[in-house]
Amino acid sequence: MSRILLLVAIACISISSKAQQQVPPNHQQGVGKVKKISDVGTTTNTFNLASKKTRSAFPSLIGTKENTGSTTYDLQTNGAMQRRVLQQGNKVSCFWTISKETFVNATSAYSDRGTGYANYDGSSWSAAPSAALESVRTGFSSAFVDGNGIESYVCHNSTNGLIMNKKNGATWTSTPMTTNTSNGPIWAHCAAAGNWLYIIASPLDSNTHANGVRNGYFFARSDNNGSTWVDNMIPLPLVDSVGHYRGGGNSYAISAYGNHVAVLVGDMGTDLTLIQSNDNGANWTKKIIVDWPLDNFNFAGTNSTDHTGDGVADSIYCNDGSQSMVMDTSGNVHIAFPVVRVYKPGGSAGYNFFYTTSLGYYNSVADSVALIDNIFRIYRDCNLDGTFSVGDNYAVSAGSDAIYNSIGLITQPSISLNKNNNQQVVISYTAIMDADTTEDDGMHQYWNGSSALTGQNFRDVFVMVSNNLGNSWTYPVNITKTAHFEEAFVSTPEWIEGNDLCVLYQADIEPGTVMQNDDIYDNYLENILILQKVAMADILTAGADSLAPCGQGELPLGTAHVLNAISHDVTMYPNPTQHELTIALAPSNSNSLKSIQVLDITGKLCVQQSLSNNSTKATLNVSSLPTGIYILEAITEKGVERKQFVKE
Repeated sequence: MSRILLLVAIACISISSKAQQQVPPNHQQGVGKVKKISDVGTTTNTFNLASKKTRSAFPSLIGTKENTGSTTYDLQTNGAMQRRVLQQGNKVSCFWTISKETFVNATSAYSDRGTGYANYDGSSWSAAPSAALESVRTGFSSAFVDGNGIESYVCHNSTNGLIMNKKNGATWTSTPMTTNTSNGPIWAHCAAAGNWLYIIASPLDSNTHANGVRNGYFFARSDNNGSTWVDNMIPLPLVDSVGHYRGGGNSYAISAYGNHVAVLVGDMGTDLTLIQSNDNGANWTKKIIVDWPLDNFNFAGTNSTDHTGDGVADSIYCNDGSQSMVMDTSGNVHIAFPVVRVYKPGGSAGYNFFYTTSLGYYNSVADSVALIDNIFRIYRDCNLDGTFSVGDNYAVSAGSDAIYNSIGLITQPSISLNKNNNQQVVISYTAIMDADTTEDDGMHQYWNGSSALTGQNFRDVFVMVSNNLGNSWTYPVNITKTAHFEEAFVSTPEWIEGNDLCVLYQADIEPGTVMQNDDIYDNYLENILILQKVAMADILTAGADSLAPCGQGELPLGTAHVLNAISHDVTMYPNPTQHELTIALAPSNSNSLKSIQVLDITGKLCVQQSLSNNSTKATLNVSSLPTGIYILEAITEKGVERKQFVKE
């Protein structure tokens, strides 16, 4: 696919959509977001891992899926995801926020909340944890490997300080850090490069200011893996109230390599700001990746998004606060961020957002932004009805079940680089599926949502790959492909090692969360944490097909397996095409092609071709077809497989 530049005037992008009224922001927790989080408790502690056992992986259309554990506390971030997957060779470790408290709601204490952990040691997975690693309450871990090669993570405790957790053999040890606690730093994101450790965090009190930024950003760096500090929770350099009236929990990302370190901050209604250092954080430079045109803009106030000065609120494209960043070996940064469209009429604290979302990508090599996925692109029309269904009740108000703190229909990206290919950039994210919504069909009691509202979109996990530093991209590949099943809170390692991408996400059968949407908890429907391992070669193969975002198998309720209902016996290329299509069966397939035909999107037969017995490959001339979208039907001995293609 060709790259689409995100111009300076982002608002010039035209997308037909409707607006949704948003509730006023929660002043305690962040810009334009409903956030229900409180924190109590942790102490120094030493604890042991659960005994290991082997479990069957989820059957998967693409790769394998492992149920690593579960949680009833179903909020994994307030915005951007910390790194929760560590990959060292063929070993993989997963971290998540866990609670086993039952019959919970949004105001439950979750007194056992802490860090869930599972790992693959190269031959088998550890047992799914029955409790947090810590013995007392902690929150939102950020994982990394320190300068001694030790798995580590940082989280916050009951006194709003940070604690360091390190794994030695099968034992984890937790120790309070010496970071400054005067501002109550919580929601830490960490990056490590050698013995250097860098941390960015938000203050618990939203009235705390850093460089004039309310609920601002604080930064710490250590040259000895966090034992002592060169800078100890200082206001983040170069980020001030001109572009950021306020900060927000988890609305930031951090990455480091060698002597280089970069921090990315921004939320809805602020600039998306990048600061970089080439001397371990001693000196910094600043760049605005996306400019919010209204300086010092307070989304919680009564002001308007009228940036043209004509007295009419303008709709403005901006970041949704769930950005992700990774730094390559040359110190260049690669950034993924959702682009959403909002406007605020003024006169009240409420605002509106539109059913629009694009996935943006920036790197400092080209120093430009590209829009690489758009929820309304034609290849996302999976049911071929000519429209992309965004549901009927996609809102953030209590009880609506359908949304996360980041409001994008494409959101929560996690960006990775491949150690074996320094040109390859991989972005994993969650996005709604066309026409995959909650419904009351008389058979599936939970599909209508706990609030009995139909039309709430489910999300799947998607992956896009560039083999040339973002100059071109595959189609979005739906790697989860589960109908009526929700997958969100995506995390991947910074660096892909070996041939496989490891993707961690939280999944259940209900859109939204208990914590944010007041869903009704059911003790049989805990959220599960799935680690999906997918071969990069398979992603690239699937990503060449415009149908890669579509095709789902329904998850049978009450079981622990994802069914594979879609066949990939038939391949088709090139797509798009101007003249010919080649249709071929997989080499290992004993099946044969009987005939092939092409239908337009109304179902009208356009081209038909019979084949001789035992055919496994055919070429079809489509040069006479008008430009548009068509359906290829490959009739085999086993049945019919349908694929969508674009005639240019």
